[in-house]
Amino acid sequence: MAFDPSDDFADVADMQQAVTLLRPGTSDSRSLAHAVRGTVRASEARASGGRYTEEDVAWHLDGNELDDSPRPGDLIVEADARRWTVLAARRTAVGCWRCICRDLVIAHGLDQYVDIEVADFTKDATGAEVAAWRPWRTGVPARIQPVRAAVDNDHARRSLASEFIVYVAGEFRLDQTHRIKAPDGTIYRVVGCRKADRIDALMEIQVAAE
Repeated sequence: MAFDPSDDFADVADMQQAVTLLRPGTSDSRSLAHAVRGTVRASEARASGGRYTEEDVAWHLDGNELDDSPRPGDLIVEADARRWTVLAARRTAVGCWRCICRDLVIAHGLDQYVDIEVADFTKDATGAEVAAWRPWRTGVPARIQPVRAAVDNDHARRSLASEFIVYVAGEFRLDQTHRIKAPDGTIYRVVGCRKADRIDALMEIQVAAE
């Protein structure tokens, strides 16, 4: 009888842990009991003085726990909510899926939690529109990074106008009816958004301080 190791992964693999495999944009979610994470390799993702890094790792998932192959863009979520994006996956001889995954972090993690608010517009007694702001998303992992600062002239009044990029975990449909509240209470007006064109990048929100 020929030796077939394809069903042996759960019995022989060490350091197993439970994770969840998610497919963004769908309701697909699969709990996996026998995932094994390899060694994390960290490096800087772009010129940012070491503040913006990427971490790559190989995850091994038991093929017997999956009805479908992992796909690029899928998320592997650990028990502590750390999320890894699948960049590539292949089936191995021992019956598991080897997934190359990446977790982009800023300063060793998106170390701020911001609230995103949305405006409900009503009209006052004069017919002018008035915005009433309400919470839309709360506790979003993020980092607020200055982009530039310039002096604006407005009818002889000189003020410092600052622009920022807010890096966030996840993707959101935002426009000028949204604003971002920082942990210190600072309000940032949404100027524009750039969703990640690649699965290994973060969404960027262009904002200006009010």
